[in-house]
Amino acid sequence: MASDEYGNTYFTFSVYFRPDELSSGPRRAVSSGKISQTAATELFQLMTSRDSIHQIVIDHANSTLCDGNYVDGNWTRTNPQCEDSIAYTTVASASPYITLKVDPVSSRLDTAEAGRRPWRK
Repeated sequence: MASDEYGNTYFTFSVYFRPDELSSGPRRAVSSGKISQTAATELFQLMTSRDSIHQIVIDHANSTLCDGNYVDGNWTRTNPQCEDSIAYTTVASASPYITLKVDPVSSRLDTAEAGRRPWRK
């Protein structure tokens, strides 16, 4: 999760792969130093998603809320005989979190090399 204490909207993060998770092409490109953004987009597939979450909210259509005012910091009902009747419902809404998935893309060269490798000795 990337965040900071200042509420900035620009974040940076690092992604780490074990050597066995990368084919030889991406491993060579990454180990050579900094790679351009264009080269990175050819080596890695980025996918973003935002899951939905379930929240419990007040069902205003089936609830009765009594009128009133704050008097000296306390809620005072306009009609003292009125009783609040609150019903709840569950709704699905977008999660405040975005998931970013980074996967290495196997290049055509690596796929061709894999096809030429002998599987049996």
